[in-house]
Amino acid sequence: LELVGYLTRADTAAPTPLVLLVHGGPWHRDTWGFDGSAQWFANRGYATLQVNFRGSTGYGKSFLHKGDGEWGVGAMQHDLTDAVRWAVGEGIADAANVCVYGGSYGGYACLAGLAFTPELY
Repeated sequence: LELVGYLTRADTAAPTPLVLLVHGGPWHRDTWGFDGSAQWFANRGYATLQVNFRGSTGYGKSFLHKGDGEWGVGAMQHDLTDAVRWAVGEGIADAANVCVYGGSYGGYACLAGLAFTPELY
């Protein structure tokens, strides 16, 4: 499944710590434009990755319903895990310095990430 995400990087080509910033909802989405949190992290040397995982709005009803019943240990969480692994594999993120952050559903996804993939964060 192809996903849309937004990557904000610090002013460096070297791998940096990464913040996976998970949007709330989950029936919401991240959009192109200024994001104060992402800019704040970048200003302090972190890359910020915001992923519109399956179940996010704005990509059609089929994409929205791909998130049905997929919270926590399901495909929605796997989308976030895969995004972090992509960033590490591309040399964007330092694998030893990755965190997950969010509110509402994003907070739930943080807890699920820490519980089910603690080696990643």
